[in-house]
Amino acid sequence: MIKVTIYKNANSDTMGFYLSGHAGYADSGSDIVCSAVSALAITVVNSVESFCEEAFHVDSDQKNGDMKFLFDEQPGHDALLIMGVFETGITDISESYSDFVCITFKEV
Repeated sequence: MIKVTIYKNANSDTMGFYLSGHAGYADSGSDIVCSAVSALAITVVNSVESFCEEAFHVDSDQKNGDMKFLFDEQPGHDALLIMGVFETGITDISESYSDFVCITFKEV
């Protein structure tokens, strides 16, 4: 199962996320759930890097299926919009594949 932690600040702004594990929906290379979550997460990181000025940290371990993305400071409008897209997308995936993706929220 992919465990998703979405980090929120006191204002409920999304500050980042942590992904852990593998979906186990299908064999490696054929797992559409893992592929969808990975594509969404990588798109978020690349979009923030390309279109926003906010500093952030990203760490990943492909073998274990771990990825952590976190803004260094309060993100601006465009970065928050991208994070909203992530939250919508990951929620949709979780609702469609609830046996394979679990979302929790944590205040940071």
